[in-house]
Amino acid sequence: MDRDAVVIDVGGVGFRVSATAGARALAGQSGNEARLFTEMVVREDSIDLFGFETAQERELFGILREVKGVGPKTALSILSALSVSRLVMAVSTGDVHTLASAPGVGKRTAERLAMELRDKVGGFAADGVPDIGQALSATTGLGGGPPRDAAAALVALGYSVGEADRAVAAAVAAGYTDNASAIIKAALSRLSGAE
Repeated sequence: MDRDAVVIDVGGVGFRVSATAGARALAGQSGNEARLFTEMVVREDSIDLFGFETAQERELFGILREVKGVGPKTALSILSALSVSRLVMAVSTGDVHTLASAPGVGKRTAERLAMELRDKVGGFAADGVPDIGQALSATTGLGGGPPRDAAAALVALGYSVGEADRAVAAAVAAGYTDNASAIIKAALSRLSGAE
């Protein structure tokens, strides 16, 4: 038996379930009762069960698998390496380094995860972790669209929300309003001149 799986006894029949680290810890030692959230993945050559500690983990598993190059095993690896809140924060802020820290995730895959899932993880603001977009709209008053996207990108680059707010507001006041890339460029120019 590999260390990434548990066996669930259902009416005397054992089912091998590949599980996240949290689910394996929950299952504990042999003979303990545990409640796992499961997902069955049916492919041409196999039927596999995957187990999760929470319903949020299971839902994120499905979302992760929508990204090109992320299969069930990689999605499971990501959820084992990163808690739901840490994964949501990394995707929301574009933290490629944190995403790439999961086994089996390279830099390109991490970049795809950050880019493709950003709009899909907003509902997972778990454990007090705010959705970065909502936090920026609430604190900066920038509203939505390109200015908010530009501010979120600056925060992902390591600038504080206040710095991002001021730089983006200055870029918007200078006439950069239609394109997040142009706003980011103008804001970075302002920030580098201010430092």
